Amino acid sequence: MVDTATAEDHGVAPDGLPLTDDYAGPRNLPMETVTSADGTVIAYEKSGSGPPVVVIGGGLNDRAMFTPFATLLSEHFTVYNYDRRGRGGSGYGDPEQFTIEREIEDLAAVIAATGEPTSVFANCTGGMIAICAAAAAVPMLKLGLYEPPYDSPKATPEQIAQLRQFIAEDRREEAVTLFAKDMVRFITEETLENFKQHPAWQAFESMAPSAIYDAIISVDHNSVPFWILPKVTVPTLILSGRDSSAAIQNACGTLAEKLPDARIVRLEGEGHLFNQQTGAPLFAEFFAS
Repeated sequence: MVDTATAEDHGVAPDGLPLTDDYAGPRNLPMETVTSADGTVIAYEKSGSGPPVVVIGGGLNDRAMFTPFATLLSEHFTVYNYDRRGRGGSGYGDPEQFTIEREIEDLAAVIAATGEPTSVFANCTGGMIAICAAAAAVPMLKLGLYEPPYDSPKATPEQIAQLRQFIAEDRREEAVTLFAKDMVRFITEETLENFKQHPAWQAFESMAPSAIYDAIISVDHNSVPFWILPKVTVPTLILSGRDSSAAIQNACGTLAEKLPDARIVRLEGEGHLFNQQTGAPLFAEFFAS
């Protein structure tokens, strides 16, 4: 099923960033932690009341990046908004031993911490992790996805090596620029300059070492994983922006067709960096239904 929704004006800049004061800053909530299977500590914040929803972000996202989304969802749900490994309050783990399975284990640990049946919202690369987790029978009630970036440009071995070097030498601005502009190509040179003026830029630099994890996932899991989709039996809602790349829009359409119980909503006026105030009500309605 394909639906269409129109993005409302919530003060979104031309580059797609919601320019709110709390976008780059965490809420005043206590940080809680859980330990993943490999011993990495995963930090999360818990807010609201009602059925639980776990929030997992994408590349260069920590839990603070989804403050607007979590705040809106917490009006009706208990939201577990966590830092993926290598960012925020979570441990870094071992990039030399990294595969997507480590992040599946991280998500499973946060879900287990809720203590009850849980829905999951996953953005960008987080969506790739969540799809693999659902296929591996990590328990979840419903799955909400915003643009898992399948079939997007794949990082080259040279770019991966360069990113590792920048991280090792603590050249964070160069690492963020390489990852966001040249590897995943979700921003242009002009958009990059907007990012650098945004209060979130320091947060992006703080998360630069984590970019290697998303780069590895983008290489190892670049194509739509047709062979595991029949195992993803949970009801799934996919949102995709009509201003996003054709590759991502097509991949999201393929997911909607091949997942056993999925529908897609195409958002007018939205791109890959979506307005959380537009998406949150749609996911909230889905999780509540």
